[in-house]
Amino acid sequence: MSYIYSTISTDVSYTFYGEKTNDMPSVDRVIVINGGANVAKKNLETPRGVATTITDEEAELLSGHPVFRRHLKNGFVQLEKTSIDPERAAADMTSADKSAPLTDADFSQEDEPKPQTGTRKK
Repeated sequence: MSYIYSTISTDVSYTFYGEKTNDMPSVDRVIVINGGANVAKKNLETPRGVATTITDEEAELLSGHPVFRRHLKNGFVQLEKTSIDPERAAADMTSADKSAPLTDADFSQEDEPKPQTGTRKK
């Protein structure tokens, strides 16, 4: 068994294609990696990382997938052979992708609109 730890906000489907039929590639296999990091849940819990259990065969396939390799290089996913706490795994990964919801920390004081004050003529 292998484990994928992700800091991506949505599920990601890595698609593998087989032989072409009528000039169209056929889907050979799809491996879905769970997302949901940095997204508030029903109980207002916001996990920093999410774990997905995969087989060793799927881990070998994913290691050759170009999009998975890009996510791995950019620090959004991490492939491990042992199970660890997703929060600990996410501690040294890229914290959030562009699809993560905005938080108060994403806004600076300069962005705050100035209140409009003035006197009305009577």
